[in-house]
Amino acid sequence: MASPPAPGASAPNPSRVRKAAFLSVVITLVLVAAKAATALATGSLALLSEAANSALDVGTTLVTFIAVRIAARPPDHDHPYGHGKAENLAALLQTMVLVGLAMYIAVQAVFRLRTGAADIDAAWYAFVVVIGSMAVDGWRSTVLRKVAREERSPALEADALNFRSDLLSSATVLIGLVLVRLGYPAVDAIASLAIAGYVAWMSIRMGRSSIDTLMDRAPAGSTARIGQIASQVEGVEEVRRVRVRYVGGEPQTDVVIAISRRVPLERAHDVCEEVERLIREQEPGADVVVHVEPLADEKKVAQQVEAVALRQPVVAEVHNIVVTSHPGGDHISLHAKFPAEMDLEQAHALADQLEREIMHEIPAVVRVDTHLEPLVEGAFGLDVTESHMLLAQWTKQLAERQPEVHDCHEVMISESQEGLAIVMHCEAEAKLSVLQVHDASTRIEDATHLRWPEVKRVTVHFEPVQGD
Repeated sequence: MASPPAPGASAPNPSRVRKAAFLSVVITLVLVAAKAATALATGSLALLSEAANSALDVGTTLVTFIAVRIAARPPDHDHPYGHGKAENLAALLQTMVLVGLAMYIAVQAVFRLRTGAADIDAAWYAFVVVIGSMAVDGWRSTVLRKVAREERSPALEADALNFRSDLLSSATVLIGLVLVRLGYPAVDAIASLAIAGYVAWMSIRMGRSSIDTLMDRAPAGSTARIGQIASQVEGVEEVRRVRVRYVGGEPQTDVVIAISRRVPLERAHDVCEEVERLIREQEPGADVVVHVEPLADEKKVAQQVEAVALRQPVVAEVHNIVVTSHPGGDHISLHAKFPAEMDLEQAHALADQLEREIMHEIPAVVRVDTHLEPLVEGAFGLDVTESHMLLAQWTKQLAERQPEVHDCHEVMISESQEGLAIVMHCEAEAKLSVLQVHDASTRIEDATHLRWPEVKRVTVHFEPVQGD
């Protein structure tokens, strides 16, 4: 797979890719003829393997040529995302062919090493053919790789990789011919094994890259980069999802952004256009789809709910305000405190009034559910810690058994008309979240109420561990 384009790179040129592929086919045909004739004349297995490799290059390069033509076709009814993955299929096919070639070379080389059958004539013209092939392959690989990088063509990238393997295998053949001429015929088979190993290794690399693209694996860092671009646009409150895949070297990007539901439709459309424009500046040729979701503005809604509630003289407090979005509008649930002595009928009527005023004040809200809680007046209590030391020690040990608690260094017990009340100070790691310390507090409270029913209230005060 060709590497993702650098920011600001130009869009691919299909015509240039096709010309490069066609030139590669013509050159490969010439090399096949030269290598095959020389291999038959000299009896070199390594050179014969090279001829077979080049012959297969003709087929795979033709596949590349056909693939880039298919990939250049515009999207149609059956292929709405275009035909770009034809290049990746071609690269995967080349991988399979190269693996088969490597296995064939290895089998033949092992056979010669075991039987000693090697009648090789390391003639001078064999050296000319191999050296000439290396020069052509080096030039061709450089040109194809340059075009593949600039035009983001995975098929040409695979072709360039194939010819780089040819260059190294030709060098191995050359070394083998030199040693055969010096009186070591077995080196030809050993060189063939080396070629087979290299071809297999290169094939695995090429195949993995093609499979990653066919499986829509996003290049490293691409989603984060595009998400950052989208988040910089004025009006985008949140980037909720980014999906990126490369088809034929061109990125296809889906971005989901959240915009305040109070933003007019026309303005929301302008925001989407700006997101698309900025992404295309960094990813030329990108097919960008931006989906907008309304942002509930939960914090603003909660503040408005509190303001409405505080205007009600009987409502002492509201908390646990939760805003959820539904197709017909927002739903709100909240906890409201009313005087403890108030009867249910009166409290329910006041809650209904509060709910109506919230929906009137905030048009996006279509439903409000209120949980009634009693407002308990403060009670005067006396410190009875000394007379309840067993309870104090038990509570301290309970707290210090919690994994979040580093130390419980103070426990105070008071008594009022309501019953016993405990206040304790605990230390915890400074990096713990509020949710984590709240969970620890809840466990301590529940266990205390279960063991000591006379305790009506437990307050756990957490503070960060003090430095040494």
